[in-house]
Amino acid sequence: MLESTVFTAFVLGIVSACSLPLGTLTSAVWRPGDRVLAVLMAFGGGALLAALTIDLVASALARGHFYALAAGCVIGGLLFELLNQTINRRGGFLRKTSTTIQHLQRQQQQRASLALPHLGRIPAFRELAQPEAMELAGMMRQEESPEGVMLYQSQDPADHLYIIAEGEVELLDPGNRMQPFQLLKKNDAFARMAFLTHATHATVARTRSQVRLWVLPRSSLDRGLAALPGLRSALAELIDGEEVATYLRQRHRLAEPHIEDWVEEAVAAVLAGEGIPPVVDVDRRMEEFEEVAGRLRRLPIFRGIGAEEVREVSARLFHRRYKRGEMLFQNGERGERFFIIERGEVALLDPSTPGQSPMKLYGRDVFGGLSFLVGLPHTVSALTTMETDVWVLRRRDFEALLQRCPAFEQRVRDYLGKGDLTLYLKDKQALSQDRTTRWIRRASRSMDQGGLLPAAPPQGGRAASHGAPLAIWLGILLDGIPESLVIGASLLHSHISLSLIAGLFLSNYPEALSSSVGMREQGMRFSRVLWMWTSLMLITGIGAALGSLFFIGVDPWLFALVQGVAAGAMLTMIAETMLPEAYLKGGSVVGLSTLFGFLAAIFFKTLE
Repeated sequence: MLESTVFTAFVLGIVSACSLPLGTLTSAVWRPGDRVLAVLMAFGGGALLAALTIDLVASALARGHFYALAAGCVIGGLLFELLNQTINRRGGFLRKTSTTIQHLQRQQQQRASLALPHLGRIPAFRELAQPEAMELAGMMRQEESPEGVMLYQSQDPADHLYIIAEGEVELLDPGNRMQPFQLLKKNDAFARMAFLTHATHATVARTRSQVRLWVLPRSSLDRGLAALPGLRSALAELIDGEEVATYLRQRHRLAEPHIEDWVEEAVAAVLAGEGIPPVVDVDRRMEEFEEVAGRLRRLPIFRGIGAEEVREVSARLFHRRYKRGEMLFQNGERGERFFIIERGEVALLDPSTPGQSPMKLYGRDVFGGLSFLVGLPHTVSALTTMETDVWVLRRRDFEALLQRCPAFEQRVRDYLGKGDLTLYLKDKQALSQDRTTRWIRRASRSMDQGGLLPAAPPQGGRAASHGAPLAIWLGILLDGIPESLVIGASLLHSHISLSLIAGLFLSNYPEALSSSVGMREQGMRFSRVLWMWTSLMLITGIGAALGSLFFIGVDPWLFALVQGVAAGAMLTMIAETMLPEAYLKGGSVVGLSTLFGFLAAIFFKTLE
């Protein structure tokens, strides 16, 4: 009799969880849209709600064990919350979109708390009220750079404000043979005046050691001006002050009438919640670029480019003139910008072939583009051999271009599968065939979903979250723990309910389908995802069998307590992960889908 009960519990556990690998298998041949996933998840959540209400809560109440049930619910909810937070911190948040977004929001709050003291070191922001200061600090992001990196160069558009969290940065004077004139250390802010006047940089910033920076982008400042009255007042007062006028006279050599006109325009724009107008126009040479755009060489994404795309590209380029003998970038330097020659000559120096003559590039040649696209270090150095005019495109402007111009984005997407990019990754960057193929596939998926180009992994590099797959597996296991407890324990007190098995089956399928799609988008192999879900199915069956053994002869109140733990954990899981995930993907469709799932589980109850 006991063996029969244990076997029955095992089989029922397998049946309730077999929809887990089924969901993974489905993801191999069908990737449903967000709205379909939302319907499935909400339906499963409603079915599970009905099952735990009828088969756990109602049965315990019928036996008069409310207090044991209530205590178990609280324990189950707290236990789920504690374990869920622990696993999420180790990478388990990646198992669902909703948990990922929740994790990112929590990170943003933590980032705001860390950035706030640094933000207060800038006089213009020091007197902001606490809520406004926190909101502005939350718009900042952290960046890290190794030693010797140029954070910005002279004449670059000043679209970021920097505060040093760790490390040292030196400012160089391009008017004095790039000699350092100021050393910046922890808590120092720089690029402040260029940023707040929307000017171009008059100096060069280079990291003297590995640095960690707090960065405020101009787009974030613009959002802050639209939403924060205190920020508008503080910046208007700064712009109207003598410090700004002195900076514009000394650094940009602007005449007094120009300064006065700009100050009047800028104060009015800031108080109206608009962005700060540029005090110095960025030299883009848009008309000249439009004349040569269709005849550029060495990077096929510009071949046959249309007039609208040309306008979008030219609006994000800026023009620079380099003297003879200037280094545009060096071998090993990260590809954060690429160049288009208008006139002049550039030599590409390849350290791997020191005996060969350098490659010479001339007008309409594009260079630095391949390392730029894949986000890896340059494999050559670029040096001007005469006075040379170039257009420059920075990575942040390129990303904005992809978001703004679908036609150009399609060009880049089509280029990802071309042979010359594959050869570059294999031959120049020494990536294996597997790494190359996986990056191209991941980059294509990212762009298909409206995202940006991810950086390719360097040869021998390891993923930052190497423990994430285990944490994801533990997170999914945590979501499924309650059901195995309930199935095994329930067989000892009554026949198993069809509504409970149906509710668990219906909730597991969309859970596995949604999470499998997400994990594969994170780069996990299909075979690994399938094994993870299959192992969870087996664990559920074993857990149900063990539950039928552990609860033999226990007091009814203890069984009610166990039911409460399961109900509390499942209800917390539904509220924290399933329904938020469904609403995030489908919006208002969630309500009716949850209702129909609820009714479906009740229908199975009528069949008993």
